Amino acid sequence: MLEIVKDVYIAEDLPVIYIKGINSIVMSDIHIGYEEEMAKKGIYIPRIQKKRFLNILNRAISTFKTRNLIINGDFKHTFERLTRQERDELTEILTYLKENEINVRIVKGNHDNYISLITEKFDNVDLVEDIDLGEIFITHGHKQIEPREETTYIIGHEHPRISIRDKLGFARKFQSFLVMPIKEKVNSKILVLPAIGIYQAGNDISLIHSNYLSNLVKEHGILEKAKPYVIIEGEGIMEFPELGLLKNILI
Repeated sequence: MLEIVKDVYIAEDLPVIYIKGINSIVMSDIHIGYEEEMAKKGIYIPRIQKKRFLNILNRAISTFKTRNLIINGDFKHTFERLTRQERDELTEILTYLKENEINVRIVKGNHDNYISLITEKFDNVDLVEDIDLGEIFITHGHKQIEPREETTYIIGHEHPRISIRDKLGFARKFQSFLVMPIKEKVNSKILVLPAIGIYQAGNDISLIHSNYLSNLVKEHGILEKAKPYVIIEGEGIMEFPELGLLKNILI
């Protein structure tokens, strides 16, 4: 395991974090129901979001030896309703988690409208707006946040990936964690989680503040000092230099 900020760890090639102080796995942006939404637009893609989520979850539970799970927003996909696929697959997932005695906290994301219609049926699930642990604050990332000192903000929402070009001109894209300091706040950081959903593969990390969605990153992050932790599936996670040193190879 590698500690990327105080009390927060990553391991293997898993797109999740582990917070040791509360013995919990945290993951973000699963987007259950995305396939049905695309089908309504005439785009037919394999239904694999649920399978990928469960595979990653089971690997994470085995690696970190915990039965506590925090989903940091966008568990479901469709904004304006609860679709049939969302209802069926979320019920199947939460039933599986209950049967396996996994305690779940869901931080509401901007896609999680109507999710309470499912979660209220499960006594092992808490649906919350944010989680404030003092030195760690977990929030999805879509709401306005005024940062404080001595705090690490754990967000999703951005679906970060890094796109780099080698000397021969070939480009490669990798999902990534992103850790950056917050300007004018002592010992405060933002930790951006990669998306779990395979169809939410990412938005390119850049040095341009307006390219980001979260006000924490757009208004308060020091992008030049941001450090990517890049996921190489099947290999592990690589710590890259700060973005300011990568500007000539970022796409």
